[in-house]
Amino acid sequence: MRQFAQCLTAYEQAESMARVMREEVIAFKRETILEAAAVHFYEKGYDGTRVDSIASHLGVTKPYIYYHFANKTEILDEICTRVTLFSVEALQAAVAAEPQIEAQLKRAIGDLVEWALDHQAWIAIYFREEKYISEAARKMIAADRRTYDRLLNDLLHNAAEAGLIHVHDLRIATQALTGMITWPFTWYRKGGRLSRDDLSDSMVQLAMNMLGYRPAD
Repeated sequence: MRQFAQCLTAYEQAESMARVMREEVIAFKRETILEAAAVHFYEKGYDGTRVDSIASHLGVTKPYIYYHFANKTEILDEICTRVTLFSVEALQAAVAAEPQIEAQLKRAIGDLVEWALDHQAWIAIYFREEKYISEAARKMIAADRRTYDRLLNDLLHNAAEAGLIHVHDLRIATQALTGMITWPFTWYRKGGRLSRDDLSDSMVQLAMNMLGYRPAD
């Protein structure tokens, strides 16, 4: 009986590992589809992109795409919702990882800037093609926007209370900071005068200056 139980446990562990591997493979395939779709949406626009083009880019058939996504809109939904979701997660992670308010603020800005530079096409798609997303995705994005604004406003409020930043209106500062972080999608070019890291550092410094940052005594 004990031997049977041990065999059953080993079988269950093997099944669990196999299931995890299948899920990882599926997640990887979805990521490759999203990356390919982002290239085409960015260069040709959502309306000018066909699923055939995405499949051809990957060297696969249309059924391969439709196995992972119901349609082209679902692909766009995933790209756009991830933009707002990451913004929320970045703020939450920065606050959780750093004990000091100053470090939280700098880390949050830095992480958001770096993600924006690394996902220029995704952010451009988010702003340009939002009119094509589904109603369900629109509601998710609106909810994440509200959460993001609240989290960033709270972080700026805490920094102001600690005497680290000096702004007249926190709500305006929240929106201005968000625009500063995301707008590089219109002008950032890889291989330019500054390296990605140098540009990221400069953006963080400019953001802190805009907020009237003064180091704590």
